[in-house]
Amino acid sequence: MNAATDRQWAVRDAVLRWLLAKTTEGYRSPILDADAIGETVGWAPAPLTRDEVADASNYLYREGYATGVPVTGIGIPRPMLTVAGRRVAKTERPLRRAMRGHDVVS
Repeated sequence: MNAATDRQWAVRDAVLRWLLAKTTEGYRSPILDADAIGETVGWAPAPLTRDEVADASNYLYREGYATGVPVTGIGIPRPMLTVAGRRVAKTERPLRRAMRGHDVVS
């Protein structure tokens, strides 16, 4: 994998962890915000961008980990964690899953 792909997966994980944290705090449908996500999850690399967060929210939506209304260029502005998303987030394992030892689902 290259650095860009690794970062993409890390952003997806960060958004999922952020959604779990917000849900736990009582916010079922928080406003997607790159700075708030970075602060909540303790993001150390270069700051998250809106585009990265939008792409991550779209990925979580497509995979059934989040629900909401997709908006072009914004992602899912007020995502809600699904039961499947909560289950995956609580494991604290990265979203990246190896398939049969070699292929990675993107």
